[in-house]
Amino acid sequence: MLMGDAEKILHHGRVVRSNGEGVSEALVYVTTGTAPTPEIAIRSDGAGHFGIALPPGHFRLQARTVDGKFGVTTIVTGPEASSFEISIAD
Repeated sequence: MLMGDAEKILHHGRVVRSNGEGVSEALVYVTTGTAPTPEIAIRSDGAGHFGIALPPGHFRLQARTVDGKFGVTTIVTGPEASSFEISIAD
């Protein structure tokens, strides 16, 4: 299998404020990665949860709230589903 043909795995994330409260309606997108990803944004649900399908690799994700605040995280994905948080800067 070629590197670009790696199967994508659904990973679970949550956008949170510094107090741990989930952020609803945040847009989440990949800013850089070691594998190609679609240029789309995913919207978090009412509790800040979202799912994103990514192949194994290193990815930098950004979340932006409706009021313009943002947070960034870097994740390493593998062949198993993982969970992570993106913390919004206050």
